[in-house]
Amino acid sequence: MRRFFLSLQVTVFIVSGNFATQALQLVVADEPARRTLDLEVLIQSQPSYRIKSQEWGRVFQELGYSVKFREPRAGEAPRVEDRDREGSQATHVVAAMAADGSIRIGNQQFNIEKTEPLTMVLEEIRRHGAKGPPNKSPTWGLTDEQFKEVTQLLGLPVDNPVELQSSILAIESMGLPAHMRMKFTAAAARQQAAANRPESAPETLELQGMTKGSAIAIVLAQYGLGFRPKYVAPGQYDIEIDCGDESNNLWPIGWKPEQSFSETLPAYFRAIPLDVEDVEVNSLVSAIAVKIEVPYFSSAYALTAKGLDINALKYTRKDDRISPARLLTAVGDKLDLGFDVRVDEAGKLFLWVTTADDAKSFRHRFAHVPQK
Repeated sequence: MRRFFLSLQVTVFIVSGNFATQALQLVVADEPARRTLDLEVLIQSQPSYRIKSQEWGRVFQELGYSVKFREPRAGEAPRVEDRDREGSQATHVVAAMAADGSIRIGNQQFNIEKTEPLTMVLEEIRRHGAKGPPNKSPTWGLTDEQFKEVTQLLGLPVDNPVELQSSILAIESMGLPAHMRMKFTAAAARQQAAANRPESAPETLELQGMTKGSAIAIVLAQYGLGFRPKYVAPGQYDIEIDCGDESNNLWPIGWKPEQSFSETLPAYFRAIPLDVEDVEVNSLVSAIAVKIEVPYFSSAYALTAKGLDINALKYTRKDDRISPARLLTAVGDKLDLGFDVRVDEAGKLFLWVTTADDAKSFRHRFAHVPQK
């Protein structure tokens, strides 16, 4: 017998295909713009440092870099910092020489006998700047001001429900913010983006009222894709589409709320009577979303890749009072699912369902990255 005491309401939206669209650049992303490196090495006044400086100077010259050796100013520390100039990009690298003649840049140490690691690090800095490659930086190599600007651009609302004919058409229907263009990191991402909607994905997503950043991320997640923002010039950014999920340093599907749930969503921790037997997870989660009054979305591609069909997976819990938060934790632990209440770029709450691994990756990467 199938019992389910939470009421469930389903609303069907019929969407017109006549959207005002914005042209997207369907091209593979360009190579990162080369930047100038200003190199300095801090040394002490002892003669041994001068001798090593001469040896290192020849090494840097062979590598194609000009470097200045000098004594540190009072309180000065090694550092790597971007100094973007008008019409060009530059990064200032201040390394430090140790007593044994090795050089330290950041938390990495290099010896004169083996220069290959140093070559790789300097090339990475020259390509990507102080914050490193976008696929390694939790804020994608953006400065605080750039990250704030990107978040504001992606904080504009979506006006309509979105049909998932393909990811490109879906994003066209939302329209990219001004001063942003879309590119692909590789041909594989472009091919995957142009594919038809996966069978496991819904035909329509009710994204109206959501911000474009989270909405674009939700749409792309249905196709096993995501995006990263890339600085191009003052006020201009690329949205780079790439294959992957929340473990691949892509723009997150929403953010961790900065306020406590006791303030923003008290119903999430309020116990309710519950008695369910063999209820599909999708129906259970939909009912919970209605109960706590937040929209609900899921990552169709990631769930399918793990063999997790939330329309087929069932859950049973009898004669109990339990909060939605504890219930979803119990369901997730039993069925290898991940549930998070997140917020979009404007602070709107929603419930996101994915795999347990994806949810862990999100919490690891974005637990300490506040929205600007």
